[in-house]
Amino acid sequence: MKSRCRWILGTISFALAFLAAVAHPEKSLAKQTLAGANGASITFTLSDVDLAIEYRAPELNEHCAIFAALGTHHEIGSAVVPFQQGQEGSTVFLPFKADLIVSVKSGSNLKRKWERWKWSEASPFNPEAKIDNHSVTLRIPRSELGQASAIDCAVYAKDLSHNDGWGRIFGASDAATEPGPRDKYISQYLEINLGPTGDKFVSTRARLGGTKFRIYQLFVRLFGNTNETRKEDGTLAQNGVGKFNDINDAALKSLRDLGFTHIWLTGVLQQATATDYSSIGQPADDPDLLKGLAGSPYAIKDYFDVCPDYAAEPAKRLDEFKALLERIHQHGMRALIDFVPNHVARSYNSDVKPELNFGTKGNDGAGDDTSVFFSPQNNFFYLQPDGNGPPLHLPTVKEDKPFSPTCKTVAALYERRNQNDDDGHRPPPQPCDGLFEGETKFGRVTGNNKASWTPDINDWYETVKLNYGFDFTKSDKRVREYPNANAPDKAIPDTWKKMDRVLAHWQSLGVDGFRCDMSHMVPPEFWNWAIAQARARRGDVVFIGEAYDNDPAKVPGVDPVISKLHGGKSNVMFDLLDGGFNAVYDDPTYRAIKKIYEGPGWANDIDDARPDDFIFDNSLRYAENHDEVRLAAKSQWNGVGKKAGPAICAILYGLSRGPVMLYNGQEVGEPGEGIEGFGGDDARTSIFDYWSMPEMVRWVNGHKYDGGGLSNEQKQIRESYGRLINLLKEPAFRQGSCIALNPLNRDNPTFGRLPNEQASGHWLYAFLRRDPESGQTFLVLVNLHSSTTLTDVRVQLPSAIFAGRDPKSLVRVIDRLNLKPITDLTSTIDFVQDSGVSIAEIPAMTAACLEFKKE
Repeated sequence: MKSRCRWILGTISFALAFLAAVAHPEKSLAKQTLAGANGASITFTLSDVDLAIEYRAPELNEHCAIFAALGTHHEIGSAVVPFQQGQEGSTVFLPFKADLIVSVKSGSNLKRKWERWKWSEASPFNPEAKIDNHSVTLRIPRSELGQASAIDCAVYAKDLSHNDGWGRIFGASDAATEPGPRDKYISQYLEINLGPTGDKFVSTRARLGGTKFRIYQLFVRLFGNTNETRKEDGTLAQNGVGKFNDINDAALKSLRDLGFTHIWLTGVLQQATATDYSSIGQPADDPDLLKGLAGSPYAIKDYFDVCPDYAAEPAKRLDEFKALLERIHQHGMRALIDFVPNHVARSYNSDVKPELNFGTKGNDGAGDDTSVFFSPQNNFFYLQPDGNGPPLHLPTVKEDKPFSPTCKTVAALYERRNQNDDDGHRPPPQPCDGLFEGETKFGRVTGNNKASWTPDINDWYETVKLNYGFDFTKSDKRVREYPNANAPDKAIPDTWKKMDRVLAHWQSLGVDGFRCDMSHMVPPEFWNWAIAQARARRGDVVFIGEAYDNDPAKVPGVDPVISKLHGGKSNVMFDLLDGGFNAVYDDPTYRAIKKIYEGPGWANDIDDARPDDFIFDNSLRYAENHDEVRLAAKSQWNGVGKKAGPAICAILYGLSRGPVMLYNGQEVGEPGEGIEGFGGDDARTSIFDYWSMPEMVRWVNGHKYDGGGLSNEQKQIRESYGRLINLLKEPAFRQGSCIALNPLNRDNPTFGRLPNEQASGHWLYAFLRRDPESGQTFLVLVNLHSSTTLTDVRVQLPSAIFAGRDPKSLVRVIDRLNLKPITDLTSTIDFVQDSGVSIAEIPAMTAACLEFKKE
């Protein structure tokens, strides 16, 4: 009955719009025709009454449906189009968030709106439109387009007689969208100006603004620190610390020249620490709450402040931070900082915005109800009294002796002081006792979801889990006391509101975006809401999500479309990208490449790690970050060392349209060796201790940032990274599709096959990047073997790569990556098509980016 009422109301609505148009003849404002994929032609005509979309395609027939997805900015919307056999067909992923979908197919012209946190049921729309002579015109009344000055749009067709009613997509407005069955990602969209001043009112846009983000992860504590004492468990006074002012014009120019577009200023928010700043009202923290004397940069003590360690004048730290942001912008780059939504330091207490403190100002300012484990308006989860507590017992002391590395360090400092051998370095204000004064009468859940009065040494015991209205302890994951598709009228939780204020604060200071820590542990609906809020303040704000689909702590959303993807086993990355993230972490590809060296992987396995195109093309790829081991660490990557970095990164950075990232020190082969303190000897550069990077110091060279202390080998490695990163500016890498070549060459014995191997693709990896608009094409080849040169290599190419070209015309294949090219050949297209691309030698741990140029 309800669906019939919606049908009647939809028909009446359209009829009224039609009568209005008759009574007031439309005035055409602009008209523009664009070419789509597969010979499609799309003409947009804007009048004061409606937007008409005339679609023509050779393949369009009575078995087809034509779809127009529109983002009118009236609602948050979704990037995932509903899928239904015989109706919309298989899933289509969009590069924007649509809130209106209209479609025409034989017998039913329909529309859906995104409202109340989900797509509505289909209702009738544009009843007179029909497919005739390979053409159809959709008319969308102005009243449906909202009040925005511009809207987003993607148009595509599906032949629903294919694939058992799931259809075959073709003729998309994005010419890069390949025709075919199965789920599809449309990577570019059209922006339609609703107040045109000329005929060109439709422009092509890309999800990342047409720029492939190239991010440099700069850990402020380490980056500019040239102190070479490097004393294990050293204090700030002993080991030094990087400063905001160290990141000077010379440093930023060097990073810009290396090809970076964004600087992720890691660890700038004020964290819990053993360093005493009582002189400015910032005393040292209880050492029971610390991991390392410097403290974890992800145990945030004040979301609205920066770490005083990094300021030349700690009292003016925010001013010095703002000056750094200005310098980054002056060098044509954008600044990202951490946003840590899942947890805070146990000692969290904001001096900048005390009215927004968690817990004491939860419940809209009334304070959390500490008597209940879960309440949607509480900021924290509160442990219920039992035989283990209160009080909370931290794993820092065992049998009255210090147990955590930091507490052992503190005890040693006290011992030295008692022996009058403290060398003038003041220890923390109190020794460890395994207790925290703030949790003696109640206790809170630990940051990694540990609901226990006795978290253990491997837990995130220095942090407290934040409450987003989702009770993570329920196995059915149904307790969601926040607005969602199943309960759209739920109140916005207090934590959501506070986090929006955090984002707004940093946006107001000039921060351009956020790398969001462990974003999969927070409900996707929060991200939908919060990112929409942030983009209402500034449309191009960047959100990068650290996320892992294989983490049991992930929180999937309840969107009825997304939750049914992959037969109900949807990847949480779909939720996060739909929530508005520019990109999410690609951990699987990183792991697949690492296994090639550490066993038992092959280069062929890289393709098995490739996810759906929507995730693939919107993933951030890296070979290092602060959580992962160093490439140059002797104990990792089977000891291949820093030389392998550029070759490995040619794969990771070149694979897709998504962003790429390089961690400070990677470019000079920083090994992460030795015991720093809490960080231990774990092949990483510690994020917990005061330290400096020995190889990086050689490049910093007294803050001249000229590499004066680097070896020739290090200089060559850094230059290799620079050539690769700058090459990513090319259209093929920015907007081109990726065609994997290992599957085509698995049975090709000249594809780098070594003796005693039964198949090819163990050490050689190859793929094409091709931009359909410019025609630019690159063949990326990487020899991952640590010592063997591959000889007499021939790479077979797919037959479609030269479609439409004269077989007798010449093509030049030239290496754009290496100073000494591995090949530079000119041949006819039919010869290359038949025989493949020939390379005499590919040295060990070498990548090549071969561009095909018309001659």
